[in-house]
Amino acid sequence: MNKYMILFALGKNRIGIVDEVTSYLFNRNANIEDSRMAVMGGHFTITCLFSCSFEELESIKADMESLRDLGLATSLHEADNPDSLKIEASLPLKLEVISMDHPGIVQNVVHILKKYNVCIQSLDTELRAMPHTGAPMFDLNLDASVPANQSITKVKDELNDLASEMNLDLIFQS
Repeated sequence: MNKYMILFALGKNRIGIVDEVTSYLFNRNANIEDSRMAVMGGHFTITCLFSCSFEELESIKADMESLRDLGLATSLHEADNPDSLKIEASLPLKLEVISMDHPGIVQNVVHILKKYNVCIQSLDTELRAMPHTGAPMFDLNLDASVPANQSITKVKDELNDLASEMNLDLIFQS
């Protein structure tokens, strides 16, 4: 029976971090099942769900210092087997928000989602300079599940109202 764990690793961005972390897990017979990796503020972040046997997990735990020796801050957390999780009836909600950057965009969007018990599966944001002007443009991409007992139309209507109030370009994706 496999054990499921989540590894967080963070270090100053440099070539080779992904190779080092994935090799660390591979060499200890762990299987990476899901991951998110990105550069943020000059640091590289890794979040990955992996599975391994109980014996292999002991080896991974015992040797975490070798990742820290590479300049990585790390933590290890127990996770559930994704196949054993109960899946509630829901409708998918995918959207993108593009706007001139200003405070409150993320908070206002997620506040509406919470109101309707929408489960966020992933949320990515990025701030980048517009071509030609260099003005800060904010981009949010969200993948979520609207419970079957909620009206997806009401959720979208409220998000559209927010987009009008905050001058956001809101794009619902299929």
